[in-house]
Amino acid sequence: MKLDDYPWLILPYQQLTLGILQQRAHHALLINYVQGSGEDTLIKLLANRLLCQSTEQLEPCFKCHSCQLFLANNHPDYYVIINEPNKQSIGIDQIRSLSSKVYEKSQQGNNKVIWIKRAALMTEAAANALLKTLEEPPLNTYFILSDEHNSQMLPTIHSRCFSYFLKVPKLEQSIEWLKKNHNLTYSDNELATALLLSENAPLSALALLAPEKWQQRKVFCENLLTTLPQNNYWQLAKTFDHEQFLERIIWFCALLSDALKAKQKVGRFIINRDQVTLVRLLATYSYEKITALYDLWLQARQHLLSINGLNKELIVCNVFAQSEVISNSY
Repeated sequence: MKLDDYPWLILPYQQLTLGILQQRAHHALLINYVQGSGEDTLIKLLANRLLCQSTEQLEPCFKCHSCQLFLANNHPDYYVIINEPNKQSIGIDQIRSLSSKVYEKSQQGNNKVIWIKRAALMTEAAANALLKTLEEPPLNTYFILSDEHNSQMLPTIHSRCFSYFLKVPKLEQSIEWLKKNHNLTYSDNELATALLLSENAPLSALALLAPEKWQQRKVFCENLLTTLPQNNYWQLAKTFDHEQFLERIIWFCALLSDALKAKQKVGRFIINRDQVTLVRLLATYSYEKITALYDLWLQARQHLLSINGLNKELIVCNVFAQSEVISNSY
């Protein structure tokens, strides 16, 4: 865990650890982030610093016994809570089990740290159980709650925490970081596209730029250039497995959004800077056709993310069928 590897995290880390150094750290910290912006690295480093037995520096010493236990993933006063496998939420039993532990004496004689990942996944009962602990926190016990910036959490939890939003770096800084730290052979337009598709989160963009993944996107765009003039979305369906559809929805909606920008003569704001030909093709559609397609695909994404047990393949097939209906209607 080196901040030098993620330069955009240096200032947030300094801001959050200053209170630790001055012995006035808030007992409950809520961190919201854009996924892939280095959030796990930042939070682990904060937790390490809270557990470190040194009190003279911003970063952990990495040498004391507590730091050694943390680095070995074996610290007895460090708890990480996340939804259990095959479960969509963090249940009340997990929080109750945690509450019984945090009131016990620290095994290392120092601080205790509890990190609740994807905190918005807590059920209402679990959140209310945690609320009681946050209202009367045990001595030398620190809570870190984290989740994505668009997650929903109970206002009562918000009110008991110090909230902090982890900003993503500027586009130019992220492009420079990708060039400097990774052996990438992409153009600036491709790097910018990957970042913009990832809400400018550098680590998510880096994952998208992995050769196999980036090639999948290129093939998807190439197939669109062929299938769109023919209005043959079923042909497009043959080019990828339905399990990959969520990602394709994001890619296609970004292209449709770019087409609207192109029609409004604000092309400098487009996301898919490496797919100008495809964006121009979509921009020949009417406003009504573009927005109808966008709404259709976005609705499918919401269904796939929020409704359990639905036949995913059936949803995908319906989207392609309805896309052809929309294309024939305008």
